[in-house]
Amino acid sequence: MEPKKKKKRIKFWIPVLALLLGAGAAAYAYAATAVRVCQPPAVGFAGHTTVPVRSTFTEPVLGGLLEKRIVEESPYPVTDLGILSDKRLDLEVGESPSAEWVIRLNGEEVFRGTPADYEGFAFSENGTYDATLLIALPAGEDRSEAEFSYEFAFELDVQPKVLFSSDRAIQGDILSVYVNLGFETVLPTIETDLGHAIFLPLSEEESIAYVPVNYAQEPGKWEIRVCWDNRIHTQHVIVTGRTYGKQYMTISQETADATMNNPEGPANWAERIKVLWETYDEKKYWTETFLQPCEGPISTAFGLYRYTNDNPVPSRHTGIDIAVPTGTPVLASNSGRVVRAEEIIYTGNTVVIEHGGGLKTYYYHMDSIEVKEGQIVERGALIGTVGSTGYSTGAHLHFEVKMGRSSLSPWELFDGSSEVYFTGSGLS
Repeated sequence: MEPKKKKKRIKFWIPVLALLLGAGAAAYAYAATAVRVCQPPAVGFAGHTTVPVRSTFTEPVLGGLLEKRIVEESPYPVTDLGILSDKRLDLEVGESPSAEWVIRLNGEEVFRGTPADYEGFAFSENGTYDATLLIALPAGEDRSEAEFSYEFAFELDVQPKVLFSSDRAIQGDILSVYVNLGFETVLPTIETDLGHAIFLPLSEEESIAYVPVNYAQEPGKWEIRVCWDNRIHTQHVIVTGRTYGKQYMTISQETADATMNNPEGPANWAERIKVLWETYDEKKYWTETFLQPCEGPISTAFGLYRYTNDNPVPSRHTGIDIAVPTGTPVLASNSGRVVRAEEIIYTGNTVVIEHGGGLKTYYYHMDSIEVKEGQIVERGALIGTVGSTGYSTGAHLHFEVKMGRSSLSPWELFDGSSEVYFTGSGLS
């Protein structure tokens, strides 16, 4: 063989041999590289924990020139959540630095973003949904990677929810009606012969109404109807009686003539107090329990039958009288808007606070008034001082709770047991 041809063949086989040796080394390195697997992140959605449908682990080979990948498929490809009934469904992914969350309704994408983006998301309609969560663990110094895919399927069926705080009440109680209308956005209405009530918004879809049970309400079964979108939810409530005491009182002719016998008294009362029975604010001002406006002995109890002088026909005492010295500070029982702050013929220096939905507190016979009409006051704010103005026999504060024309017991408001504190899941 000629030396030149032999030399050419050697030059040809050297790169081929190098290529074969390199390929062999790469194949050996690929085969010898172990792909490290790790536990998938814990994931929960709508109260259900799940495992990934697919786990992909990638290991670099030859410094990253090649990649070796293992894909593990779960025998349970999709987590079927069945029928869900909440507009807001919690997603729990722990500390996953890189995650993408995609939700589809009937195949159409309705959300794409990170778990942080999803916080506060609310579904807007019922239907058949599927969702995919893709979590990628970051590459370490060795550049190994892991990726996990989770799949969910569920039917969303959000229905209106109407909850009554109780199906029983005692004279002088307040009942609460909580409503979550789901995808409805119009406030419902409420109808009952127990007394006037309206719904107050608590959130975008939640509202609550306070139903008064007057101190003299006839015991028996009463109907409450919640109405929305041509639908009616009806609930019956059993009202039972409350035990009331008696009181015998003597009042001077001078005081009676200046107040209860004053010919201007009825018109003054109608124009300044009774008119408030028909008004209400469509806003809830308070969040805490009601407090007793001043501490002291109760000289006249709620609801009792009062016999004045020699009159055989009793009147009814619709609040409580707190016997304390003139000048004692009077505090706002709860946050609200001052709707009356002036002298009234019957009740003397008077303050009335609207707390929302027609729930009002009345403060009578005060020596001084420290607030103005229209003023927003906070719970515990000074509104005046105790006195003996108007139809009064001595220094005391007459405190009364009313909704519309219904006079209500203050004691359950003070101790936190009133149904007015019902939040939809229990007393707050």
